[in-house]
Amino acid sequence: MNPPLISVQNLTVEIKTGRGLLKAIRGVSFDVNPGDAIGIVGESGSGKSITLKAILDLLPTNARVTGGKIFINGQDVSALKPKARRALLSENCAMIFQDAIAALNPVIKIGDQIAEVPRYRLGKSEEESKNIALTLMAKVGITDGESRYDLYPHQLSGGLRQRVAIAIALSGDPKILFCDEPTTALDVTIQAQVLRLLKELRENSGLGIVFVTHDLAVVNELCDDIKVMYAGKLVETGTVENVFTRPTHPYTFSLLKAAPDPDKAVHRLFTISGEAPNLTQPVTACPFAPRCFAASDQCQSSEPELLPMAQSMSACFHSENHVNWASEDSQKSVAR
Repeated sequence: MNPPLISVQNLTVEIKTGRGLLKAIRGVSFDVNPGDAIGIVGESGSGKSITLKAILDLLPTNARVTGGKIFINGQDVSALKPKARRALLSENCAMIFQDAIAALNPVIKIGDQIAEVPRYRLGKSEEESKNIALTLMAKVGITDGESRYDLYPHQLSGGLRQRVAIAIALSGDPKILFCDEPTTALDVTIQAQVLRLLKELRENSGLGIVFVTHDLAVVNELCDDIKVMYAGKLVETGTVENVFTRPTHPYTFSLLKAAPDPDKAVHRLFTISGEAPNLTQPVTACPFAPRCFAASDQCQSSEPELLPMAQSMSACFHSENHVNWASEDSQKSVAR
């Protein structure tokens, strides 16, 4: 049996800050197989983007992996020397960043940036590389590719720059695509076009996708499985269908309740009260307990583990009560 495209096992990451050592990732594990599309969701600061950067060896200088293993096609990334590690990652992985203007070289024409990997890493001719770039530009919704090929990033709108960044990520024919909020700057029409492209690549070439986003609708459209992060840990995992219809962690329940429903009129949108915990301090209780409608004394004294519950995995002492959380009384408690 072939190993997963990527296997992340008990990953931990620490960041040096002015407030102390921040435990940004605390034991995250997941696998990605060919054709998988996994959505990682959670509020800002939950650890989503840092997880991707740790996998791709792109952590800032004040951050480091302090535990766990990362395997690419069965190879232990940490056991490789830097040059071999970069080669393994560049051959198998690509990433689409949220901030396209920072990801693009301001003094190189956009067409040349898209054609760079086919030309210099895949060994294509100059003409073949240009044709690949033009094809990718059309696929991601960049019209008039021939005339725009010689433009510079500053000559494009934010949405067009993001589409260029997506084309660059796809230009090396990666096996795993990591996406950090890549559709945030796109209008809904182009967003739908990009999501259709990613779904086609999954189905036709077995591309594995890890998609970080705040947008639950995007996860529902693209992904089969979902990982919910809070305070540097996974607090619920499962199929999108199961987690969306029967959430077994109060944080997941609250995230879904906070998502506006276009088919329902509401006077006031729901928000999750309170703030995320300070991870420079030791975690001795459930980190969501101060914001949770289901918290008990047990939640204040120890942190729950991620364990099987119903058809998902949940890190909550009271997951067995998930069937009651949709009741009117629970909803009032959540919205306090």
